[in-house]
Amino acid sequence: MANQVRKRAIKYGSNALTSILIVLGITVGVNLLGIFYQYRFDTTEGGIYSLSDQTVSMLNSLQHDVSVISFFREQERKTVEPLLREYAYHSDNFSYRVIDPDRAPVEARRFKVKAYGTSVVISGEREERISTTEEKDLTNAIAKAVQQKKKVVYFLTGHGEASTGSDGRSGYLRIRNLLVEANYEVRDSLLLVTESVPGDCDLLVIAGPKTSMYPAEIDAIQSYFEGGKSAGLILLDPGFRSGLEPLLEAWSVVLNGDLVIEKSTIGKTLGMDYSMPAVARYAKHPVTEKHEGLMTVFQMAQSLQQRGTLPGVQVTKLAMTSASSWGERDLSNLRSRSVPTFDAAWDLSGPLTLAVALEGELNTKLRADTDHTDRSARIVVFGDSDFANNQLLSMQGNADLFLNAAAWAVDEGTQISIRPKERGYRPITLSVNEGQWIKMLSMVFIPGLPVLVGLIVWWRRR
Repeated sequence: MANQVRKRAIKYGSNALTSILIVLGITVGVNLLGIFYQYRFDTTEGGIYSLSDQTVSMLNSLQHDVSVISFFREQERKTVEPLLREYAYHSDNFSYRVIDPDRAPVEARRFKVKAYGTSVVISGEREERISTTEEKDLTNAIAKAVQQKKKVVYFLTGHGEASTGSDGRSGYLRIRNLLVEANYEVRDSLLLVTESVPGDCDLLVIAGPKTSMYPAEIDAIQSYFEGGKSAGLILLDPGFRSGLEPLLEAWSVVLNGDLVIEKSTIGKTLGMDYSMPAVARYAKHPVTEKHEGLMTVFQMAQSLQQRGTLPGVQVTKLAMTSASSWGERDLSNLRSRSVPTFDAAWDLSGPLTLAVALEGELNTKLRADTDHTDRSARIVVFGDSDFANNQLLSMQGNADLFLNAAAWAVDEGTQISIRPKERGYRPITLSVNEGQWIKMLSMVFIPGLPVLVGLIVWWRRR
């Protein structure tokens, strides 16, 4: 009897020990897998707690060591360290330290830190400082620290173009600030005074001229794009003659002079009317390759088309409207405020192109010359300038489309990306009926369920 009890105890003890070892082994194994094969996912709308495509792309392209030293008090350490840890996760060339300036005053004095919450980004001999914990600020600081030379962007002025100094609805102050944050130097250019595009121009932007340019100005623009390696963004609105139309036609791009009407449900979902096409179709091109799932909202735009070919020049359609759109060519109907209708005999049927990219040597005369430096140009032409103004820039893909076009034109591949998301206020809005249902569910049905079960059990046991 005693032996049977002992054997049973040994058996139960062995089973318990085996179960403990199995559970322990599984726990250790799962933790080891978590260490060596880390996988993270973000379930928030828009992935606001994940690093943006722009940041990841930049971190992957780091060729030199970058160090960030953040000066935060110990109790504030958690406000910055999770973000820095995410950066270090994506690049072996990135390292960081979080220092309490109260406990290490010598280090704070060494880096001339005068305020809590200061981060110093170091790459070689270069230093950049930020005083926020926002991803976009840290990413821009790293970009400035590793970049050797700033690209210079000139905005053409003198013809009613969108002003980079205006904070009004149609101004370009916000896009100017984004360019500065991305380490571009932004200046204005008045060709009537300079007589030529400045020699240090890396990117020429012509944003919605309202009056025609003088022949001398057009010659200067043509000389810039055809005379050497150049880059440009040309944004032309319908209803205005800029004088650039013949030049663009010589480069195989035709402005249709119509007004794009969009009748798809995409714009209606965003609360837009028919004159504001929301584009969700993009070509496979460096400018738009990361725009899948993003919409770009245009306003009072005209369509473009390729006509003919220029040897050695590649023309790519970038952004297209839906099949339910058309190009309204009778603009008098719009002035009478009547609802436009499609006229198959006159209007242009969709889908329509709102942006094209050109790449190649635009001057055919120089192409026969075998002894010359690289004269290739990169130009993106838009049939609208409003999509990048202060009013519409916050729309889903608007800022990214403009900035990616600029980055591609100046051959800054690492700048082509989708930028950090804003942590906006997103309340849940309920209808009256939905609110009543939730009230009944939480105050009647859920509390009443245990009572109902109890009554049923009591009734059956009577």
